[in-house]
Amino acid sequence: MVQSKISYFPLVCAVASLFATTSARAEQFEETTLPEVTVRAKSANTGSELLLGGSQEIFTTNTDSLHQDLNAVRSVSLGQSIEKSAGVQNNSFGPSNGLPQIRSLTGPRVQITENGLGVSGLAAVSGNLPTAIEPFLADKIHVYKSSAAVLFGGNAIGGAVNVQTNLIPHTLPDRDITGKAEISGGYNTPHNQLFGLTGRAGNVAWHLNGLNSRISGYRVPKDSKVAACYDREELRDGKNSVLVHACQVEVKTEEFFDKRGWKWVNPNYLKDGDKFLKEWEVTLGDVYSNSVRKPGWMVDNPEYVSGVEGKGSRFIGIQDITPTQSGKMTNSHFQRQNASAGAGYISDNGSYAGIGVSRFLTRYGVPGYASLATWTNYKNRLEPVNIKSDQTRFALESMYKVEDSALDNIKTQMAYTKAVNEEYLGDTFANSLNSRQWQGRLEANYRWSQALRVSIGLDLMNRRIDGKGEDRYLPNNRTRKYAIFALQNFSWKSLGLNLGLRHEKVKNSVNFNGYIAGQGQAEIEKRFSKRNSDFSLNNGFTEIKWKPNSIVNLSARYSQSQRAPEVNELYASNRHFAILVDEHGSPHLRPETAKTVELGGEFRWQDTGLSANYYRTAFKDYLYLGATGISNAGLQRKEWRQGDTRVHGFEVELNQTFDLSQYGSLDARLFADWVKNSPIEKRRDADPKNTGDWEKYIRWYYDGDYMPNMPTSRYGLGLSWNKGAWKVGSSITRYTKQKYLSGSPSRREIRLKGYNLWDAYVSYTHQLKKHSTLEWFLDGRNLSNADARPNNSTLKYLTPLPARSVRTGVRMTF
Repeated sequence: MVQSKISYFPLVCAVASLFATTSARAEQFEETTLPEVTVRAKSANTGSELLLGGSQEIFTTNTDSLHQDLNAVRSVSLGQSIEKSAGVQNNSFGPSNGLPQIRSLTGPRVQITENGLGVSGLAAVSGNLPTAIEPFLADKIHVYKSSAAVLFGGNAIGGAVNVQTNLIPHTLPDRDITGKAEISGGYNTPHNQLFGLTGRAGNVAWHLNGLNSRISGYRVPKDSKVAACYDREELRDGKNSVLVHACQVEVKTEEFFDKRGWKWVNPNYLKDGDKFLKEWEVTLGDVYSNSVRKPGWMVDNPEYVSGVEGKGSRFIGIQDITPTQSGKMTNSHFQRQNASAGAGYISDNGSYAGIGVSRFLTRYGVPGYASLATWTNYKNRLEPVNIKSDQTRFALESMYKVEDSALDNIKTQMAYTKAVNEEYLGDTFANSLNSRQWQGRLEANYRWSQALRVSIGLDLMNRRIDGKGEDRYLPNNRTRKYAIFALQNFSWKSLGLNLGLRHEKVKNSVNFNGYIAGQGQAEIEKRFSKRNSDFSLNNGFTEIKWKPNSIVNLSARYSQSQRAPEVNELYASNRHFAILVDEHGSPHLRPETAKTVELGGEFRWQDTGLSANYYRTAFKDYLYLGATGISNAGLQRKEWRQGDTRVHGFEVELNQTFDLSQYGSLDARLFADWVKNSPIEKRRDADPKNTGDWEKYIRWYYDGDYMPNMPTSRYGLGLSWNKGAWKVGSSITRYTKQKYLSGSPSRREIRLKGYNLWDAYVSYTHQLKKHSTLEWFLDGRNLSNADARPNNSTLKYLTPLPARSVRTGVRMTF
């Protein structure tokens, strides 16, 4: 910020002198000295994130469009909070946990950051673990739908989501203390209490906030499990083992032998009955026959009835392994507590330095879910899965602003995060997956002119993952990353050019001491003889923009991004009941490479806006969890493999604002998105001697034509009405039936029904004082009470989305 001291004395003298010379009756001027006024000018943000380009969307507070208003879309998880963005869906692991899924990619391919640094959450490794991000305390959520690997590394190969908070203040607030508080609750929704305080003392700004959220359990519209879980034909009398285990059911059958189904019988058996069987140590199958009639040995069966089946397996029924209750989502309790504090020194020219700390405590159950295979104790095998997670994060951040130089600022960030994630079967400890992570970033941002901006930076990360417990599926390991990156933005008249490059080194090491692999020590010595994995990654993009006039804005983008295998893809080697598989990695995996072409266009004329994006990505060595056709203790054994894969799709959005004069304004939104993710080459047969062709054939044979858990196509309508203190909005989104199902022909995914989600939001704001407001709001979700089962959810067969919910509360600012 630039400090300007302005004296009003010369101005007053000049005006008085002018009047004195033009009026003969001017009164004598009395000199008066007014106090000096300090004006702090905020400089424009020139951080590296502004140069990334690509398709983006920002969610913030107090916008007219409710689908981008954080107050209207906030939910328990980050994935739920931004799922109304075109091309973005919620990768749900129950109502209390969900990751953003961007253009069908999620987990280790979508980086989640807080204020620009990774949150180090292990949900990317195991989807049932939480991400320590609280959407209710976010000031802004920035969604990068294009590859963001140049800025955030290979784990952003499919995009990134940056949650911005005021943990470390960057500017001085206008008043000595400001704040907000909210309390809310209702039907089928968590009860929330939160607060936030921001203040200043001289050049020091501070921030403090906290949240408590709790619900005992969720309700569902009908039965918790999908109807296919009780369909004899779908389960094929238990032969469809994949669906049987995914549904957590047991198919009851019994073997039968019907004497009426046999043409001939041994005459000695007719005479002596069971005495004959015992004496000769034979069974009924030995004395009855339909194929062979030996003279003297077989005679006509007097009980024979044509058409009656002689023996086989008789279906009795289907039984839940763990009890369920209609209308209720079992084991869906949730509780989270969060507190954070930070302070920063802000100089007069806009430079700052600060520190912050945050603490998350999370407890919840994985709904409708039980471990079928555990090493803890056989009696625990049907207990529900519960999660306990604690995280503490320390952050340091500074920005030194250089005056009168092409170097605009130098920015540094550091964070240390310690997380403890524990899985329980009921109240019995099963395993833990804990992490300690250091990370840092240094960047220099240049602005040579309005036409040319450049950012150069360094990234460092050191993470250790350890665990304990008898159900561990991952040994202790360490990951180190080092990267240098550069981004450039150049504009000239109607043209713009964005460029970005990044070189990154990733080093992984593993320690098997005290770890028991699923196949014992032999698997460790043979499969994991390679203990260290080093990868060298290169990422880059080029984007051209053309804006010939104020109406049209066109863009074309090409990116080449690489991602190193994640630690579970390298070293997993045991039953992983969170994803219902016996998971096995390979230290011989290669980095995956994505080459993406993206075309975009925006058309804005007066109150009408139309945007569309088409993208096409070719993955070389795409990492996927492939079936083997083998089961272990009721869980399907899967191995991390690689194969070339194509992802392509589009997003389109139309926005129209209607000025209703004295009746306020109305914003209308239409959107649609579509994505398909499939192997590039699908081989129906191959020679086993040809390794490459045989791998492609095995992928098709076991995993089918498409990738599993792919998001369905959507289209929707949203309306937002604003007038004075009132905000009213509603949206309805159609999730279509999935056409592209994964799996082999005999074990294909179930084609789940399409559904509509209808949401609504109403708020009224009272102006209490000049700086104080009191807002009442009403937030309704799934108002039509649809039985909604997202195809991209791991738990789609076990539980749907929650039933109709209504949350009401008050929000105060001061």
